[in-house]
Amino acid sequence: MSKIIVFSDYELEIIDNLKVTLNQKDSTRELSAIFTQELALKDLARAISLYPSILREQHLSNRARSFETLIENLCVKEIHDLVFHIPTKAILGQGFSIAKINFFFQIYYLYKALDKPETEKNTILELISHVVFTILVEEIFLGIISDKTIPIHIRTNAGYFLVNIWEYRIDYGVKEFAPILSNVWRAKKDQTPSFGTMMGISELFRICGSTNPIFFEFLERPELNQEEIDALYEFLMGLSYEEMFKLREVMKSIKKYSLSMEEVEKYIGKPIYPEYEAQDPRELFRSFRDRKNNALFRERSKSSGPKKTMEEYIMCYLLTRPEQWLNI
Repeated sequence: MSKIIVFSDYELEIIDNLKVTLNQKDSTRELSAIFTQELALKDLARAISLYPSILREQHLSNRARSFETLIENLCVKEIHDLVFHIPTKAILGQGFSIAKINFFFQIYYLYKALDKPETEKNTILELISHVVFTILVEEIFLGIISDKTIPIHIRTNAGYFLVNIWEYRIDYGVKEFAPILSNVWRAKKDQTPSFGTMMGISELFRICGSTNPIFFEFLERPELNQEEIDALYEFLMGLSYEEMFKLREVMKSIKKYSLSMEEVEKYIGKPIYPEYEAQDPRELFRSFRDRKNNALFRERSKSSGPKKTMEEYIMCYLLTRPEQWLNI
């Protein structure tokens, strides 16, 4: 039985500081809400920890289940009902992560209401980002595992990391991947896209000045293909491959070298703005899900354009040699 760590020491420090402030201001309703949610998270973690370890062999009558059989079920067999083959502990664990995100957003909103320093509010968003990254990486690993076009050794490596996340709800493999993605994400947030004939090129060069060295390795490798480049442009521009293709055709027909934001919205027929505020960590996951859905449609319809997201392409690259970026 593996015990889930509900809060790190740093997270507990933030929670305790808020309790002190609320107590000083006699904010009994808010203080009660924090205590209740904190207790609920601890109870949920305790319940999840009661389930058998995913990493150990389990026997029931003449049936046996182990880490190896789980990886085989996920990676080798054709499973169209994947959700029924994921351990209960993993399903509940993701619910725990969502609950933790909601809890820290509650704390974030209280910090805003109390007019706490911007640095302290940003710290809470960083904590939320970390949990969002864990959920995002789970999605990426599951996508890689279920994609039979990806070599089996890469999918097996993905399964190994995924099962460890499921077991402990900790950042196994996430803390190494997160800086690569978060650096690109932050650089993307700090720039305004340029909708011109070289759409995405200038954004790529600007981002390359402030990203992780592994990101450079990914871009510089000889086998980099056009679909990977197009997936990167989708991420940078906040537009789908199809929308960018349409805009290039429009510019060609009207003989313009660039378009304003208003013109882009006019030609693609919808406003360009994130569902969440730019600094909200959930925007990263929403962006990933949108691009993932588009990629799956292209794969099934045999359409042109990227068949995976930028995050999946980078993770596949990392999983070809996990021993070089993760201590295993």
